[in-house]
Amino acid sequence: MRSASIRCAALCASLVALTALPGTAAATSSQAEIDTAIDRAVEYVRAQQKPELPGEPELGAIPGFGGDWLATSLAAAGVDAASVHGPDPGDPSFQDYLLYEYTLPTWDEDPPNGAAAEYARSILVSHAAGLDPARLSAGSNQPAQLAGRWNPAVGSFGEASTYNTAFGILAMRATPVPWWALAPAVSFLRRNQHDDGGWTYTAALTPGAQAEPSEEDITGAAIAALCEAGAPAYDPAVSAALDYLRGRLVSGSGGIEYLWGEPNSDTNAWVVSGLTACGIDPQSAAWTAGGKTPVDFLLSLQVQAGAGTGGFGYETAGVASLYSTQDALRAIAGGVFTAEPQSTRPAPPVAAGTPVPHLLAIELAPGNVRLCKVTAPAGASLVEVLAAAKAGSHPAGCVTSFAAAGGELASIDGVAPAGADEAWLLRLDRGARAVAGEQPVGFGETIALQLGARPGPTQIAGGGAASGKAGEPGRRGKRGPKGRPGRNAHITCRAHRGRRAGKARIRCSVKKGDGRK
Repeated sequence: MRSASIRCAALCASLVALTALPGTAAATSSQAEIDTAIDRAVEYVRAQQKPELPGEPELGAIPGFGGDWLATSLAAAGVDAASVHGPDPGDPSFQDYLLYEYTLPTWDEDPPNGAAAEYARSILVSHAAGLDPARLSAGSNQPAQLAGRWNPAVGSFGEASTYNTAFGILAMRATPVPWWALAPAVSFLRRNQHDDGGWTYTAALTPGAQAEPSEEDITGAAIAALCEAGAPAYDPAVSAALDYLRGRLVSGSGGIEYLWGEPNSDTNAWVVSGLTACGIDPQSAAWTAGGKTPVDFLLSLQVQAGAGTGGFGYETAGVASLYSTQDALRAIAGGVFTAEPQSTRPAPPVAAGTPVPHLLAIELAPGNVRLCKVTAPAGASLVEVLAAAKAGSHPAGCVTSFAAAGGELASIDGVAPAGADEAWLLRLDRGARAVAGEQPVGFGETIALQLGARPGPTQIAGGGAASGKAGEPGRRGKRGPKGRPGRNAHITCRAHRGRRAGKARIRCSVKKGDGRK
C-alpha cells in the first residue's frame, strides 16, 4: 500500500442525546473481539522480526522488521518499540534499529532529494517509536528534510500529488509545526478533490481529471489529513468524501470497494483510519451495510490457524501479509497513520556551535507561507539563523531579506508590522510566542514566525513571557480510567492517542438499559 479527532466538548454534549435515541444496528464485532484480534496480530508481528542486520561496529548487530510502518501499528496497540527485542533481552531494540536506520546518510542529505512521502513516513514512524524526528542526530532532522521538499508554486510537498501532500500534512501534525503553516497544503487538497468526492494519488491538474473516479485508500488518507489539520466532519470537503466512501460499502461484508481490484485489508484500513481521524466510529450504523462494517471486514481477513496465525491477509484470510497486517492492526487499534509512543527516548547531546538543520516556517500573510530547511549553528541567535536562510535554504528563497531594529525583528521579505501594536512573533517548538528578536535557537528547534498583536512590554527578546499569548496546546495525556455507566445507559469510550495537540480522540458506543445500542 502506498503510504482522532473529536472535540471533546461536542462529543460529550452529544452523549446525553444519544441515550434517548432509538436503538441502532449493532456492529457484529464486539470490543472484546477487536481487542483479541489486536493481541493476536501483535504476536504475529513480533514473530516477524528479521535476523540481525549488520550495523556500525560500535553498535553491533541491529534487529529489524520487514514492515516499513510497523512502529506505528505497535504504538497504536500499546506496544513500546523500545521493549521489542531479539531473543536476548539485552539485544538492541526495534527502537535502536529505527534510530540506526534514520541516521544513515541517505536521510540527512543536503539538499533533500528523497521522496517527500518517505520523509513523511520517517516522521510518523520515528514519532511512534518514541524518537524525536527533529533530533535523531546532529544532522538528521526529518521535519526539516520534509520542509526542504516544500513546493511553494502549488502548495504541496514534493511533486504535486495528493499522496505526498496528505502524508506531508499528517507528518507535520506530529511535530511542533503550527497549523497555519499547513494552510497552503490543505488548500491544495481541497482544490484537487474529484467530482465524486474523493481523491486519487496524483493531483487533478489536467483538464477533466476531477471527473475521473477516485481511489478509496487515498481518500481515507486525505480526509485524515484534513481532519488532523482542523477540519470537522461536517466540513463540505470531508462530508463529500464521506458520502463517496459510504457509497463504496459492500453489503454483507462491510468491506470498502477498491477501484483497481477486490476489497482488501489495506484499502479498508486506510479508510478506517480516516474515519477515526474525523471522529467517526467505523462501527456505527452509518457505516454498516448488511449488518457488517469495515472493521468486521478487516477482522474477517485475520488468519485463524496454521502459518501466519494472527496476521492479516490482503484479500482473503488464507495467507498472512506483514504489510497488510501493519495496516489492519493500526486501524483496528485506533491509530491514524501514527500513534502516541509509550515512552520517549532522550535526544542525543549536541554541542553549541555544531551546524544543525532547522525547520523554518514563516507566514507573510494568511495563506502566504514559506517552509524551508535551514542549517545554522546550534545556539545561534534568530537573526543569525535568518542570515543563514538568506544565504541558502531549501527550497531557495525562503528569506530574501530581513531587518532588525532595537533588539526586535522589524521585517521579513519586505513585510513589516502594520503599527506599534503589532510585531513579528516567534515560537520555538511548542513554547509560548514572544516578540521575535535575538533569541537563541537550540538544536532541532522548529522556528515559526508570524505577525500578530504585540503581547506586552515584558515579552520582548530576552524578556519574560508571563503576559504573552499561550502557545498551542501541548501533547495529549494518557487515557484515564473509564467512568461508571449510568442507570439507563452504558457508555463505553476508547481514547485514541493520535496527534492533535491537546485534543482527545474518543470513540464511544452507547448501550441502552435493555441491552440495545
